[in-house]
Amino acid sequence: MTNTKLYPPLDGYDIVESLPTPLIVVDAQLNIIYINGAAEDFLVISKKNVQHCDLKAFFSSNHSVYDLIKKVKVKKRAIVEYEVEILTYTQISKEITLYIAPFIKNEQLICLTIHDYTLAKTIGEKASFHKISRSVANMAALLAHEIKNPLSGIKGAAQLLQTTLNTQDQELTTLICDEVERIKKLVDRTAVFNNQHLHFSLVNIYSILAHVKKIAENGFAADIPIKTIYDPSLPLIRADKDLLIQVFINLIKNAAESIKNAKIQGEITLIIGYQPNLVMNISENKKRVTLPLVIIIRDNGPGIPDHIKPRLFEPFVSSRPNGTGLGLALCGKIINDHGGIIDIHSQKDQTDVKIFLPLTDC
Repeated sequence: MTNTKLYPPLDGYDIVESLPTPLIVVDAQLNIIYINGAAEDFLVISKKNVQHCDLKAFFSSNHSVYDLIKKVKVKKRAIVEYEVEILTYTQISKEITLYIAPFIKNEQLICLTIHDYTLAKTIGEKASFHKISRSVANMAALLAHEIKNPLSGIKGAAQLLQTTLNTQDQELTTLICDEVERIKKLVDRTAVFNNQHLHFSLVNIYSILAHVKKIAENGFAADIPIKTIYDPSLPLIRADKDLLIQVFINLIKNAAESIKNAKIQGEITLIIGYQPNLVMNISENKKRVTLPLVIIIRDNGPGIPDHIKPRLFEPFVSSRPNGTGLGLALCGKIINDHGGIIDIHSQKDQTDVKIFLPLTDC
């Protein structure tokens, strides 16, 4: 006879409150009568305040969720909707997968559970981005070999010709030399994608951001306030210090240029936090690690154009007229090489660039 351990009866409220999945319960008039703790965090609202809200506080008045709820009531079974847009109480838009289900014993109540689609999509795109970055690295090596060497010969020949030509024709050889230099610089820009060896050491993420903040305040963001919100208790991380500095300079510079181009009184906020519940595979060895370190570069500029958002990390794609489209692609590769992920969420008046990094060895 086996011994059976007896447990006290499970309390339904405790179970629901322990769920990491945001859960909302609404009545027949779509008034919110309950949210669990995970929903409080996700929607940025307390249980007390949400009791004065209905679903229109989080879904627009013409949102498909209302038709879905009607179908759930008629068919009396659950419905799932993918890539749904929801607003937090602070009016931040997020993409989610939404499950809508009826209550078994009370047909007047509807249960909605929320699954964050934005971050899941970012993790899913990590592998494809890795392939893209390797393709760009191969292209850079090919360009360096097949273009730079012949260009040197062209420039040398033009310089020799220049000594035998009159002033008017010398202008043409000067033009040739200038164009050769311009093409070489473009090739050099793509060369940064070559698979370089990373020099890992224990680094302090606070000192890195403080260093970059000082550079920004004394240079490209001199007229823009830069605020900081830091969790003071994070340990050192293993990273390539110089490459992380390069990433943060690029991202803060992008934020500053967005504000300046919009000609607004904007500000940039640097946030360092700890989020222990994100676990994923890194690299080809399928080693599972947590990515608890979160760094956010936030600006209140006009946001990223919708047609650019799906291709943000592709090389040569830029929202700026004079942009090369290499900055974000390079940032993505560097963070990818560190075993992390980078995610950008942008809407009018706020863009968040989120970087998730491991605290374990890379």
